[in-house]
Amino acid sequence: MWGKPLLVLGFTGLIIVLSGCQKEPAHQEALIRPVKLFEVANSSSQQLRHFPGHVTASDEAEISFRISGELVELPLNEGQHVDKGQLLARLDDRDVRNEVADRQASYELAQIDFQRKKSLLERKVISQADYDKASAQLKSSKAALDLARDKLAYTVLKAPFAGRVARLEVENHQFTQAKQTILLLQSDNTVDIHIQVPESIVVNVDANTVEVGYKPQASFAAAPGRQFTVQYKEHATKVTPGTQTYDVVFTMPVPDDLTLLPGMTTTVTIDLARITRQRSQIPYVLIPSQAVVNSDSDGRTLVWRYDPEAKQVNAVEVTVGRITEAGIQVLSGLQTGDQVVVAGARQLTEGMTVKPLRWERGL
Repeated sequence: MWGKPLLVLGFTGLIIVLSGCQKEPAHQEALIRPVKLFEVANSSSQQLRHFPGHVTASDEAEISFRISGELVELPLNEGQHVDKGQLLARLDDRDVRNEVADRQASYELAQIDFQRKKSLLERKVISQADYDKASAQLKSSKAALDLARDKLAYTVLKAPFAGRVARLEVENHQFTQAKQTILLLQSDNTVDIHIQVPESIVVNVDANTVEVGYKPQASFAAAPGRQFTVQYKEHATKVTPGTQTYDVVFTMPVPDDLTLLPGMTTTVTIDLARITRQRSQIPYVLIPSQAVVNSDSDGRTLVWRYDPEAKQVNAVEVTVGRITEAGIQVLSGLQTGDQVVVAGARQLTEGMTVKPLRWERGL
């Protein structure tokens, strides 16, 4: 009586147990490999090089008095702008003024004596020697007066050029010695930019190879995305010790909407194709050397080109030229606007789906 229901229940339980043992197939997503891309720029900009540099003042002077004395006026603060000819500092000039008055009196007395001796000589009352002595005394008195007046002028310091007070070295009412630095004055309307250029570039540059009118560009961290034109100023002909590089200086006016101070860092971008004598007649593009891989099977030289629509990579055979400091020359196989993989290229396969981490334009 109970046998058939028990059999049915047992069969049903067995089905449930077997069903629980079957695992649903896990959904496995295709592996998407992250890559770093590089966009090929046009061939006219392939000789761009970026040089780190630093800013200095175009004009800089340590201002000091020519004579010793006590400071009685120093109306300045560090960082303050001053105009050309503006008063910077003044010494106590009472002793010097007294000296000028004494020299003035001596000069006037010498003038009177000279005129009297001149009249006596005309009447042949005195000898030529007495007249010459009076003339010499007049000249000596005049020189002493001029020297005293110059000394009085030395009690005042005025700005030799418009600029900014970079540093004050003394306090007001302090006694200063002759030639002791009072302050450091730096121009603030223009700045110089110094970069170090390797000898491999310097050897191919002279006045005849630089394109007329060409000016490099400078960028600053404080002004991202902006480029400023700089003008060549001078360069050193002595190598910087330990670096085998030469100091090259550019200058530029300070923009009204940007504060540039000595010591700030910058990057100068120079198109070597417009300043050097080595200009290739064969068109090519430059890409980072790590983008180039060699096929083990047939020895071909390949790069992985990214397809932004399919989000996949494909192997492209290229012809390469020489390796330069800026990258490797590609003579054929790539064109402007192509994006190639520069990191993780050796782990890729044809048609693999990838995820760009970031990309860079040009070199």
